[in-house]
Amino acid sequence: MTVTLARLGAIFVVSLAAALVLTPAAARLAACSGLLDRPNPRSSHTRVTPRGGGLAILAAAALALLTAGGAGPLRLPDAVLLGGVGLLALIGLADDRFGLGPLARMAVQLAVSIALVAVTGGIPRLPLPPPLDLPLGPMAAPLAVIWLVAVTNFFNFLDGIDGLAPAQAAITGLGGALAFWDPFAARVDAALAGGSAGFLAFNWAPARIFLGDVGSLTLGYTLAALPLLAAPDSRSRVVLWTCMSLWLFLSDATWTLMRRAARGERWFEAHREHLYQRLVAGGLGHARVAAAIALGSAVLTALGLLALGTGLAAWAWAALAVAVTLFAVEARLAGRVS
Repeated sequence: MTVTLARLGAIFVVSLAAALVLTPAAARLAACSGLLDRPNPRSSHTRVTPRGGGLAILAAAALALLTAGGAGPLRLPDAVLLGGVGLLALIGLADDRFGLGPLARMAVQLAVSIALVAVTGGIPRLPLPPPLDLPLGPMAAPLAVIWLVAVTNFFNFLDGIDGLAPAQAAITGLGGALAFWDPFAARVDAALAGGSAGFLAFNWAPARIFLGDVGSLTLGYTLAALPLLAAPDSRSRVVLWTCMSLWLFLSDATWTLMRRAARGERWFEAHREHLYQRLVAGGLGHARVAAAIALGSAVLTALGLLALGTGLAAWAWAALAVAVTLFAVEARLAGRVS
């Protein structure tokens, strides 16, 4: 089915409007249901706040796809992807309400990731600019599973201050809709972008509701999974674009995990050592840090779109160089203020 820019715009607007209506309702429901985030020594907030707001984004996105997305049969990979999102939403909601161990969450993440890779195939080439985009051969499927699980968890790790995660989801979703590597992926990206933008109005500092795991796990997984719907000959370039768009999330999480592992600490325990958390603790505040990271992500998303659209290795290398520079600046600033 043909998907036009006008249709993608309609999906975005409907999802945004729905999120503006549904998010306050989700906050009231969370408060009545005991879905509350209470501050603790590792928190970046100081007051009890409803969580589980990711349900509003998912509901808004679903409503937009059903009403403005246009009719069209679901392919098997589309259905498997949506099923995975549903399972992650359930496990995330259970974790928000009751608190689950990391093994239960990881088991579900692995299951939905393996299922999607089984029907889409893996990442055929290393997602780097030429000439480093080497064939992965038998590692194509395992790398794809690692990619899905890693991004799902990293997005969850970076949902620690007001406004940051929904702003990133809106930016990457918009970029994915414009990149248009697959009609279904473009519609889902537009819906997630609109829902995240609407939710952001209530999550910006000081946040009135948090995403919760139901939001961060599903957003992270979906943004990582949609590139696997690209045609095999372009899939690695789409994954590279997604890496660029999510770079400041992925690099922060990777750097922090490496530092904690080097000190013999358990990676899955909550902490306040991520670069963005150190910047906030250093006095820059939620809004300034979230806005700066969102701006950097928008720049990298645009550069990545140029590389993806032109197919020129020079643009891909330029995007990667800017990405490394921005991370170095963030790390240096975090070291100075913390």
